[in-house]
Amino acid sequence: MTSTTRGALILVILSLIASASSRTIPCLDGCTCELSEHDPVIRCDSLGLERFPLPHSSPLRGFHYLALTCNDIETIPAISLIKASFPDLQGIDVQGNTKLNCTALKHLDSEIPLLSDCDETKEPLQCDNLDKSCDWKCRALTKLKEMWAKFKDLVNRKAKEWQAEETIEAAKNWFSAQFKKFKVAIGELSD
Repeated sequence: MTSTTRGALILVILSLIASASSRTIPCLDGCTCELSEHDPVIRCDSLGLERFPLPHSSPLRGFHYLALTCNDIETIPAISLIKASFPDLQGIDVQGNTKLNCTALKHLDSEIPLLSDCDETKEPLQCDNLDKSCDWKCRALTKLKEMWAKFKDLVNRKAKEWQAEETIEAAKNWFSAQFKKFKVAIGELSD
């Protein structure tokens, strides 16, 4: 084997190794499908999308999350269409879509976890000032922490009203343990 052939073969092998480790492919309307074993996600962040992306032919299977942050999406289709298009979907991030009709999101509340800017008590995601080091997982954990803090505050107020501090403390400990398990499951902590 000549040195030129050997060099070309090494380049081909290195490019195959590099593409296998990144495991991303273009999909949908300019989105990127990350084929990670632990976090298979469809990333459609900051693409200027005006409509919710759906597969054109067959369903996209194996993806758990759909990240649609910082687009111009106005509406989200019915959950039946979403589940038919993405059968393994476990959550959607639509933060930073300023045109999104929040009242139309109410039909999704009990069906699938959804990160949005529809909570009036929270500052909306600022797409022009987005922390590039905080991906969808980081944003989900931040939102979960905020929700947990609100829940704890509500529980503390009600415990004092009902004089049930001991029972409430047991419930808080259980929720804290569940939150830690969630963080371990998504790789934020080691057990």
